[in-house]
Amino acid sequence: MKVLAIHRFYWPDTPPYASMLRAIVGQWVRDGHDVDVLSSQPSYKADVENPRQPPKERVDGASVIRLNLPSEAGKPLVRIFNALVLGLGVFWQAVIRKRYDVIMVSTSPPVLAGWFVAVAAKLTGARFIYHCMDIHPEIGRISGEFRNPRVFSLLSRLDRWTCNQARPVVVLSDDMAETLVARKPDKPPQTAVINNFSLPSEGGAVDELSFPWPKEPFVLLFAGNIGRFQGLDILLDAMASLRGRQDIRLLMMGDGTEKERLSRKAKENGANVSFVGHQPVEVAKAAMAKASAGFVSLVPELYHYAYPSKTMTYLEQGCPVLVAVETDSCLARDVMDNGAGMAVPGGDVDALVTAILSLADDSESLNLMRQKALDFSNYAFGTDVVLARWSSLLQRNSEV
Repeated sequence: MKVLAIHRFYWPDTPPYASMLRAIVGQWVRDGHDVDVLSSQPSYKADVENPRQPPKERVDGASVIRLNLPSEAGKPLVRIFNALVLGLGVFWQAVIRKRYDVIMVSTSPPVLAGWFVAVAAKLTGARFIYHCMDIHPEIGRISGEFRNPRVFSLLSRLDRWTCNQARPVVVLSDDMAETLVARKPDKPPQTAVINNFSLPSEGGAVDELSFPWPKEPFVLLFAGNIGRFQGLDILLDAMASLRGRQDIRLLMMGDGTEKERLSRKAKENGANVSFVGHQPVEVAKAAMAKASAGFVSLVPELYHYAYPSKTMTYLEQGCPVLVAVETDSCLARDVMDNGAGMAVPGGDVDALVTAILSLADDSESLNLMRQKALDFSNYAFGTDVVLARWSSLLQRNSEV
């Protein structure tokens, strides 16, 4: 089949999905499909070097077309402009220049990318796959990006229509699928659940970390974006309560809008917390393999709209996961039901303190969780396992 995959960013750009999509596209090429990718020049992080790529090149057997879009970090108007330009690029590539059997887009840029692709697919008769890594505009309402009621209402209508055109909407969890069904229970969209695999890394194993590893015997690691959606105040509050335990250290790895504030809070509380900046994937994986446990949290209600992909990378490295999120969520149940870690209610500092102490004081149980984390990763989120699901999904679409 002729397939077009669309995302605002593509490898070698640095967001996780840029590398994940490369793996999916590579699998489809190996399956014998003719795959094109429509994306942009690397521009995800304005403060890092983004070497230009050819406007059109072959990567892993796929043809990659890159639009020249400016960096949009912290620039809402530029982000809207880029979304419109990408939309026009979709029409040029998929309606005028070439016809496709299947067109897939993810949720970057949110709502508009999906809508443009749904319209293009409807005009050309292509099958439309909507890969919802996050569910918008609901997440934008939580973040404040779409807090204006009229804007939220318009985007909601656009995305409901988009989802109803998809065959199917691919989401990361049953929670997310239920959210889409609840939008319009009388006419729910067709959904499929395919969770992510561990973040691919370009380099090999790392022998030495690029920063000093803490000396404490129990190191709780948070790796990823230090932003608003993670609800990390609970973690800093728990560590403040544990400052008398000199054998326990929290290592925060990553960058984000909340990093400076949380760093100040940790110093003011005298908590045993260290911050290191964003690290390459292979370094992050080495740190996860070395850590006693990894931490994942979400602000309340967010589990309906997202599933943190860092979870899979922790598990792949045999790192037990401590989750602070609603205990009836798929995320919490995945960890608990498979013995791969512990889960506590989001916002419950006392429960989090108790869980950290339980992990730190019971090395035998912690070692058992390590093995179960590896086992769970291998059968549920192994790269080959998940890519086989993408192969099957595309084949099912060809038979509809």
